[in-house]
Amino acid sequence: MDNSIWSILDVIFVGAGIYVLYAWVMMKTKGEIITSILMSKDVELRKCKDLDGYKAYIAPRMLVFGIAAILYGAAGLVNTYVAPLPGAVYGVIMALFLAVLIWYAMATRKGVQKFW
Repeated sequence: MDNSIWSILDVIFVGAGIYVLYAWVMMKTKGEIITSILMSKDVELRKCKDLDGYKAYIAPRMLVFGIAAILYGAAGLVNTYVAPLPGAVYGVIMALFLAVLIWYAMATRKGVQKFW
């Protein structure tokens, strides 16, 4: 597969991480929840039983996921354009990001089940 496809995906991961961190900042500073990141379209924000509890639950998880996405995307860009990373190092970075991604997906689902 062409490196340009992987580079595009790496840029998307960096952008997604920045967007998650933006949503985290908005939630921490203004109390706004950007629903496109945190929940499906089926979930209505106004039906939340404990919105402050949900924010406290999800905020640290958003921070970890946003940072992980940025680091993974940046590692891919470094690997492609700066210096090739050893295969084992890049594999570990990829596995860690995949683990964080799965953990975050499960946490958001659990948060919706717990607070709605």
